[in-house]
Amino acid sequence: MKRSFVSCFVICGVFFIAEFAVELTVEPNSTISQVVGVVSAQSPLDEEPEDPRPERKLLPITIEFFNQNEKITAAIEEEEDFEKARELLDRSLERSRRWNERELAFFHRRYANLGQILSDYDLMLEHMKKLLEYREFVKYFVEEEALWLVATLYASQYEDYETALDYIQQWLDLKNDWEEGSKHYAYIGGIYTYMEDYVNTVDWIKRAIERAGEEETDVPEPWWVQLLQAYTELFEENENNPVERDKYLDLSLDLAKFLVYNYRDKVEYWRALSNIFVQQMLVATDEASQEDPSWAYTLESAYHMGILSEEGEYKRVIAGMQSEEAYSRAARVYEEGFDLEIIERNFENLNKYAQMLYASTDMSKAATAYEEAVTYKDDATVLHSLASLYQMTENFSKCITYANRALNATEGELRKPEEVKFLKGVCQFFNNDLDGSEETMEELQTEISSDTEDEGLERLRKSAGQYVDLIDSERERIKWKEYVEEQWRLYLEEKRQS
Repeated sequence: MKRSFVSCFVICGVFFIAEFAVELTVEPNSTISQVVGVVSAQSPLDEEPEDPRPERKLLPITIEFFNQNEKITAAIEEEEDFEKARELLDRSLERSRRWNERELAFFHRRYANLGQILSDYDLMLEHMKKLLEYREFVKYFVEEEALWLVATLYASQYEDYETALDYIQQWLDLKNDWEEGSKHYAYIGGIYTYMEDYVNTVDWIKRAIERAGEEETDVPEPWWVQLLQAYTELFEENENNPVERDKYLDLSLDLAKFLVYNYRDKVEYWRALSNIFVQQMLVATDEASQEDPSWAYTLESAYHMGILSEEGEYKRVIAGMQSEEAYSRAARVYEEGFDLEIIERNFENLNKYAQMLYASTDMSKAATAYEEAVTYKDDATVLHSLASLYQMTENFSKCITYANRALNATEGELRKPEEVKFLKGVCQFFNNDLDGSEETMEELQTEISSDTEDEGLERLRKSAGQYVDLIDSERERIKWKEYVEEQWRLYLEEKRQS
């Protein structure tokens, strides 16, 4: 990003070396001169003041120079014989006594033009700097062009921002104030961004925005983004200075709101606004601000606008809803994400989806989601959850199945296997498998030491013993029930016979 942003002023056509005849006949704000790009930006004023700079006395041009320049032009533009053009330029510059300073300046200008065609930035820089040695002998706009180009080369191709700023300062000192354009200021702000000097970034981008207003032109979106980045960086730099920190945080918030309002379909601005709300929560000193849900509502608004398209964005919306205990809404976002194939159906996502359903008390759908999750991963914890769910919904057969799978799981860690075994025994009891339940509970009693210091395990051990006693009682109850039923059958049979 660094290279592409700065270099666009060179690569995208900022540099255009005009013909010598153009320099003679065209003023810097003419249509042809605009090809140079940002250097020749139109004045924001309807009528320019008179140029206060002293008029330069330009040396006359010789016929010999015209002839030589035509040969160079033909080699470059008609023949595209760049080696020939280079030889002609070298020969011309070697005979320096033949030419006056103005003519030498234009040979260097032409050489820089050749460097641009060949993408030889060293050559461009070399000859533009040599042109500047003759700056007093060329028109102001030619010197301005050279200064700006040298600056952009240092910034874009060499990342020498200090030197670039030195040439830009020379350019600013030379240029008439009313000829400086908003794009110039934004470019300078960009250099300060790469230098991580965000105070100056803010200064120059704000100047650019103000000048754009004077020019009655729209402010490009990237300028706002660059300003927001600078505010954000300054907020972080002033972490230990609450006054400055909060100032830049407020500026960031206002600008993020502006971006969201003006570019509503750009999810990155909604995300930025949400992040700023989070930062406000983190630095807040009062409880109400520390619990401000604006960050979550911001992303939820973007979700409802239908501009979210990435799994991470959906998950942040879900996290916001979860923080507000809106579990049903969170589950619906999961469902939409699955349906649109934005959220991947995998163990992790299905497990979290099931947790939202469980928290919203939709036990049937939670169980279905958990069951799908364990098709991807034989996770002990989720299998335990499934066993618990099916006990709660009185599906004791499935409770036993998933308790067994939890105890034999190949993945994850079963943190409390004793609880799972107890759960299995309970479900066996209510599934009328008294022998199985008794065996499970007796195993549990054996596995838990009688002198355990873990209170939870001790309770399980006692509860297992109580179930063993309950099983004995249940057997007696069943035996008595069967005896009563048999006696009743015999009574009815005798009655019929009588």
